[in-house]
Amino acid sequence: MFKKVLVANRGEIAVRIIAACRQLAISTVVVYSTADEQAQFVQMADEAICVGPASAQESYLNREAILMAAQITGSDAIHPGYGFLSEDPLFATMVAECGLTWIGPSPDQIQRYADKERSRELAQKRGVPTIPGSGLITDDRQIKPAAEELGFPVLLKASFGGGGKGIRVAHDEQELSQIIAVVRQESGASFGSSPLYLERDLQNARHIEVQVLGLNEQIIILGDRNCSIQLHRQKVVEESPANLTIEQRERLYQAVHRLLDQSGYESLGTVEFLQVGEEFYFLEMNTRLQVEHGVTEETTGIDIVQTQIVVAAGQPELVKVGDAQVHAIEARINATAPGQLVELEWPATRIETGYAAGNQIAPYYDALVGKIIVTASIRAQAVQKLRQALKQTKITGVPTNLAAVEQLVASPAFIQGTYDIRTYQNLLDGC
Repeated sequence: MFKKVLVANRGEIAVRIIAACRQLAISTVVVYSTADEQAQFVQMADEAICVGPASAQESYLNREAILMAAQITGSDAIHPGYGFLSEDPLFATMVAECGLTWIGPSPDQIQRYADKERSRELAQKRGVPTIPGSGLITDDRQIKPAAEELGFPVLLKASFGGGGKGIRVAHDEQELSQIIAVVRQESGASFGSSPLYLERDLQNARHIEVQVLGLNEQIIILGDRNCSIQLHRQKVVEESPANLTIEQRERLYQAVHRLLDQSGYESLGTVEFLQVGEEFYFLEMNTRLQVEHGVTEETTGIDIVQTQIVVAAGQPELVKVGDAQVHAIEARINATAPGQLVELEWPATRIETGYAAGNQIAPYYDALVGKIIVTASIRAQAVQKLRQALKQTKITGVPTNLAAVEQLVASPAFIQGTYDIRTYQNLLDGC
């Protein structure tokens, strides 16, 4: 087992990884920017090293500085969390070249799936349906003709985007012209430069994803999640399991196996689909830990973060796959503006946060304040628990989406489980 792991991330996911390492008796090192000097994850780790100023490009995306911190502290491995460098094959390669272990799949596997257009082509070759779209666009002059051929509305996507960043919808040519620079800026700030491509914007779709674990040349499915409650392509509420029929789930899992069997994939991963009617369209494969991993931990009864670590350490015999037979729902509470958290009170349920009262919400990074996770034996009870938990949450000092999430989970569409990827936006718009 590793003796020391460097966590190349921040906020609640850094806190979560530190907790998993402690349970495995592993020391932790964190890197941080000057904006995070007083952050909770910095205080929790055994060691902390500042790697740059507030800008993510100069700190959390600074490969050389992070690797230098790992070398200085004598770390054995690097855990990238999610976002930032978590799906950067170059960084994973550099980690290995420095004699360290990358806690995640191989650089080749990351490269295969991190490039969204390349992964679409792979899915097509393996007989998995994909959303109609263009190939990679090498010249911006190709964008409008490609959109006209697909038909509006379309999504303009950065090939190396994710987490709602580097993705924008256009309903006509004028809107398309306006979003090109935005998509490039968003993807560049979070993931580095990236080519673009187009996809048809499917209507009345549900966002369904499958958690997988590649282990000893086998693909183990750890369940599915419904992640359709989104705002600006960023997930807000997730639940597991998704409300699928037996036949739908069987076809969904068959598609996952077609995509990944005999691929040599090792470590955690998530395969994401858009469901329209009875059809599942491959969306992307994420070769990392997901923000919403907690609901799958609750429904499987296993610690996914620890599992990721022990697989990377070459000790698969420590992996225990269970089945808790519960329904889990997670709500993400986000700040809608930077500022200081004056009060921060959470309900008595599973909470994942990187903040405490008095901390600053900086304007430079994702504004996730915390995640509220509830479980119950049936979905209706879980929904009621979530509604109660949101009422018991108190956050002052910064504006948040708390009231909007409360409104959402009280809506008929959410209570009945009939929502799709447009439900939350329509609710906010008063539709």
